[in-house]
Amino acid sequence: MVPRLLKLLNYLPPEFTYEASHILIESGVVVNYHSYGIKMPIEINGRLIKNPIGLGAGIDKDGFLTPQMVRTGIGFITIGSVTLKPRPGNPKPRIVKYPGLRAMVNAMGLPSRGFLDFLDRLPGLVRMARRLGVYAIVSLAGFSIGEFLYMLDRIRAYDIDAVEINISSPTYHGSWLTNSNYLGDLLRLIDSFPKLLFVKLPLGADMGFYRWIVGIANERGYGLTIANTLPIRESRISVGYGGLSGYPIYPLVKALIIKARKWGFINPIIGLGGVMHGWQVLDLMRSGANLVGVVTAFSYEGPFAFSRLLRELSMEVSERH
Repeated sequence: MVPRLLKLLNYLPPEFTYEASHILIESGVVVNYHSYGIKMPIEINGRLIKNPIGLGAGIDKDGFLTPQMVRTGIGFITIGSVTLKPRPGNPKPRIVKYPGLRAMVNAMGLPSRGFLDFLDRLPGLVRMARRLGVYAIVSLAGFSIGEFLYMLDRIRAYDIDAVEINISSPTYHGSWLTNSNYLGDLLRLIDSFPKLLFVKLPLGADMGFYRWIVGIANERGYGLTIANTLPIRESRISVGYGGLSGYPIYPLVKALIIKARKWGFINPIIGLGGVMHGWQVLDLMRSGANLVGVVTAFSYEGPFAFSRLLRELSMEVSERH
């Protein structure tokens, strides 16, 4: 009954679907407590993760879904992106779905209750993730080097597993990506952080930028999240643009992961973008990803996407042995 309810929600206005799905998940009504088990442990910097599938940033922006999401069988969760100051995000409408393409465009505008509000809840979220064996990543979005450094300094005392540095949100209007000197300073100044850092790359940049940032991340021991959404124009969204996610960007994500490995990148990679089926999880891992994140499939199916993906991945693994 609940999967049918989520399908019905997808015929309603996208923003209403987004909000209603979050209410249902927070209530615990739609969480599958008997998710399909799969033993496919992945080691990241000495930490064993039970399977490679997880939630990418953008769904659980403030950590309110984490208590339910860590019960869905996933191997990791990315909370955020969290911003230093509270932000309302862009005016509505800010989501457009393309069901025929298994895709969507969103321009949420980095809505956040703010970093300090998030820190109040973080200890409880980490304890719950630890108890259920889920690798916990916090995604941070900053509008200056100072903002990133402040948040990293405050969060280092918390027992999280990793931090994702989001320098590629379309909300930035390319500001981090057009000033390589400033971005280079940021990447140099954050390397004293004691936990693993993932740098979240954009789609649509030139190859010279990718080689440059992959080289810096490799040298400093950072992981990579490949990749953020693809910026496009969309007149039905209030600000006139957004980030394309879902199945159409999958070939771009896979190609960029392959490129990074060919350039000698040896650190962990989270593959993120257009993963709708179990075979794609293995495909990205064969291409060089260590972990595989899901966002758009979750937006369409809710937490049931993970039950299906874990089941499909288990079948794929079984057929290969």
